[in-house]
Amino acid sequence: ISDSEILFSLDDGSNLPGLNTVSDNDVVKFTATSLGENTAGTFSLLFDGSDVGINWSGEAIDSLTGLPNGNLLISTRGNLNTGSYRARDEDISQFESTSLGENTAGTFAPYFDGSDVGLGNFLEDVDAFSIGSNGQFFLSTNRNFNVSGLSGGDEDVFTFTPSSTGATTVGTYDSTLFFDGSQGNVSGDLNGLDVTF
Repeated sequence: ISDSEILFSLDDGSNLPGLNTVSDNDVVKFTATSLGENTAGTFSLLFDGSDVGINWSGEAIDSLTGLPNGNLLISTRGNLNTGSYRARDEDISQFESTSLGENTAGTFAPYFDGSDVGLGNFLEDVDAFSIGSNGQFFLSTNRNFNVSGLSGGDEDVFTFTPSSTGATTVGTYDSTLFFDGSQGNVSGDLNGLDVTF
């Protein structure tokens, strides 16, 4: 989110220096004093999922990014059910925070409804995404995907240009892959994604 701040979520719970146990429903911020081969810095809890009803492993956060307005975009390994809000694993949800950290509070709203644009198969879990400066989505899925005019594998990145986002998502997919993992000798699933412009 900046030259010295990295947001991430863990695949399983873990202990990190300076923090209590962090679950796979949480988001951690690493603030670096140096990066590269001599990485140093501090960890802090940015988003406590249990505070807002995200409690079980199926709701593990498997991809995320921050927005310029400070809101957080997340997608989960399985369906997300918190309060009256529901989302599926092919969706991206926006968390509109009133507070973050140890006392996380706020509300969820739909940002990208994957089933509206052909990502309805249970294997098409969005597990990596990024939003370009022009609003274009860069997506990767947990397994093979097949959308209008394009198909690919879990090692690929494809792009979606929205004309409408939120509860009713409308737009088009690019007819070619943005990143063809098989050409780059990538044989595993991409998890997490950042595309910088």
